[in-house]
Amino acid sequence: MNKDLSVIIVNYNVKAFVDQCLRSVERASKGLNVEVFVVDNASSDGSVTHLQKAFPKVQVIASEENLGFGRANNLAAAQAQGEFVLYLNPDTVVPENNFHRALEVMRAQTDIGSMGCKMIDGAGHFLPESKRGLPTPTVALYRLLGLAALFPRHPRFARYYAGHLRSDQSGDVDIHCGAWMLMRHSVLEQIGGFDEAYFMYGEDIDLSYRVRLAGHRNYYLANSPIIHYKGESTKHQSWAYIKRFHEAMAIFAHTHFKSQAASYRLLITLGIYAKGFATLSRSWAQVLLPFVLTLCLGYVASDAVSTYWERNHRYVEGGAYPDRFRLVFLPAFALVWTLGMALLGSFQKSTSLRRVISAFLITTGIMLASYAFLPMDWRFSRALVALFSVGHLAAFFLIRSLTAGPTSFFYRGYGQNEAHVGQGFWPIDRLTLRVLHLRPKYLFFHPEGLTYKQVIEHMESIAVLVPNGIRFRMVYPEWTLGSDHHSIASEAGQIALAHAGVRRQKRGLDLSIAVMVIASSPTLLVTSRGRHVLQHLLPVLRGQETWVGYHAPGAHLPPLRLGVFAHGPGALSDDIAYDADLHYAENWRPEMDLFALFGGSF
Repeated sequence: MNKDLSVIIVNYNVKAFVDQCLRSVERASKGLNVEVFVVDNASSDGSVTHLQKAFPKVQVIASEENLGFGRANNLAAAQAQGEFVLYLNPDTVVPENNFHRALEVMRAQTDIGSMGCKMIDGAGHFLPESKRGLPTPTVALYRLLGLAALFPRHPRFARYYAGHLRSDQSGDVDIHCGAWMLMRHSVLEQIGGFDEAYFMYGEDIDLSYRVRLAGHRNYYLANSPIIHYKGESTKHQSWAYIKRFHEAMAIFAHTHFKSQAASYRLLITLGIYAKGFATLSRSWAQVLLPFVLTLCLGYVASDAVSTYWERNHRYVEGGAYPDRFRLVFLPAFALVWTLGMALLGSFQKSTSLRRVISAFLITTGIMLASYAFLPMDWRFSRALVALFSVGHLAAFFLIRSLTAGPTSFFYRGYGQNEAHVGQGFWPIDRLTLRVLHLRPKYLFFHPEGLTYKQVIEHMESIAVLVPNGIRFRMVYPEWTLGSDHHSIASEAGQIALAHAGVRRQKRGLDLSIAVMVIASSPTLLVTSRGRHVLQHLLPVLRGQETWVGYHAPGAHLPPLRLGVFAHGPGALSDDIAYDADLHYAENWRPEMDLFALFGGSF
């Protein structure tokens, strides 16, 4: 072997994240003889071209088909010349001392066959799958019964996540996570590589177990943590993931537990589907439950307000609103108001108070404007419409306070929206104390002026002191990457208007504004700007145009319909238009379009 280490990365449509990973690998390789392979599994995002241009020393193996995780790794391992082989996920960041420390331990303890390491997610929180026990039928049963959660440090009940070891304590474990898995090349030659019967998931469990069967130790390295954004190439909160993981565990049971295969498969099936159902339910409940509760409570509040209004203002001397008022009007109002708030992003977990107030003003304004189009016998009172909106808003705040939890009622930031760390920005020294007092919403690290080791250490310490309070980002010339939670890591690496959900919000806002334009059409005819708006009403309704668009559309921007108005005033030079459009796409919010529309008098 003429190399110290062979690093193998399997990439699938995560160009930005594999770029970041390779930057960290370059730093960690200093002082070592390292070769790097990237096997691209037929990506469609231009990964191969980018890697060949940006990282000419990396050996890129471009497959014309998706080979799966194990088969792709084996393809590169067959060419590896390193004394050690590191299987590394593309959505990881390794600190500068990671390779040196790992190889030092492996060379000092020659009975270690494979090694895993401590991992944190993109929010700075420890990932329990960093260290795991063998998922035997008994271990699976303990986890299914909830004993592992009740006794997280018990050597038997908590074996699924190797509870006998603290997260910061190195030691022997049964199973490693394939996101960072270091193998002694001689052991790899002895036992073979990944079992290619697994397409995705479970192959790291199988390989770790075969290392132990061959008489070698599996070791967990706790003192050089990495970032694992967890799920850039694959999504974990889906039935497709659950199905694939179940299939992988069925292969594992048939291969290693033939005598207990039936009971093992039953327990694994129950455990996977129970966890999957709980995960999906929790994911949907974060949005659906607040939506339904707000709708119902808002209806109750509106009914109470209308009863008071009916008795004390409208029918003081007797009488009542017709039955259709409570059977049709109130439910329809509650549904339309709540849907409007949802379309404008109010029910998102990470929404801000400013977004909620903006959505409330837009939704209520549209409801009041639409009131003029109702038949006369359905126009009960504009004052009631305004009061109903206020009642629904109160219901929204109450439900959010009960469902969002005390740390995330709204995304918090004190004094400033964002802060940058690196050369020319906040210093890394005493950063945790600075964040604790100033509480920015977003913390942007500029790695060119920092070490990844510093970034990871500060992410960990800040996550402990300010849980759910800071969003971390890494800033590069081409993109900004980060993750608030593993389930939205991919989206966090995109600019706002590249999100399908954000584009739907923008389309919903276009339609809402169109309703207001129709309601205000007599007034708009008076001014030239108003007549211009009316001329573009039908194209916007058809989806051929958007009310607010770019100054100069380009390939660097997410596609957007031609704008009736640009998002900023005045004629801009090419370079300023480029930056302004990019800023608009990266940070789009409903109020940005409203400010653009009302920037001039109708």
